[in-house]
Amino acid sequence: MPNKIAYLTIDDAPSASMDKKIDYLLRKKIPAVWFCNGELIEQRPGPAMRAIREGFVLGNHAYQHPHFSDLTLDECFVQIRRGDEVLEALYAQVGIERPIKCFRFPYGDKGGFQPCALGPYSASGWERKQALQAYLRQLGYRQPVWEHVHYEYYRTAGLQDDVDWFWTYDTIDWSIGLAEPALEAAVFKKVMARMDQDEPESGLGLNRGDSAEIVLMHDHAPMAAYFEPLVERLLEKGLTFKHTNW
Repeated sequence: MPNKIAYLTIDDAPSASMDKKIDYLLRKKIPAVWFCNGELIEQRPGPAMRAIREGFVLGNHAYQHPHFSDLTLDECFVQIRRGDEVLEALYAQVGIERPIKCFRFPYGDKGGFQPCALGPYSASGWERKQALQAYLRQLGYRQPVWEHVHYEYYRTAGLQDDVDWFWTYDTIDWSIGLAEPALEAAVFKKVMARMDQDEPESGLGLNRGDSAEIVLMHDHAPMAAYFEPLVERLLEKGLTFKHTNW
């Protein structure tokens, strides 16, 4: 098994099962960045505040989790700003300074009329995408320099140059929650089997040791029972989860 660095990112927090996930990650000493929806923080501030106190980082995942390509540019700005304001208020309430302002677009949709973040973008789509990147920079958002991420597609698509955080491995855990209850086990089996695929330049590089991974998971309560087994399988794959260097 490869011994490789990994960074855990968890979208769509906070859910009703976030506390249980926090307990598990603390036991395993696994750091994580939780990308939170502002509206969900307003509905359920307790676990989000606990995450801050326990040393986790909360990122902005927009206020209502829309597809940004479906919004006007001004509506996009509102989604970013309102999410930012909720996080600022939450950190102030806890009394801890935000260590970094990080943003992830819902669905990976960077607002450029292109569902795939790898492009290609039309001229108008590229202009919109760049306007959103500029707005994020204006608000103080940034992503780390992922020194150990070496995938060619990641560099070619300019994902490191953007302000928002993307990922290198999507666990597609969300697909389990979309299945009918009778089919959940079968979908979970497929999600686990997918980790054995070896297509590094297609986002399936867990079995190679030459690049770090930015792992994407989700904080969805309906599939909370699958969170720990998925992380355990990632650990079995030789991933060592590290804190991100800001």
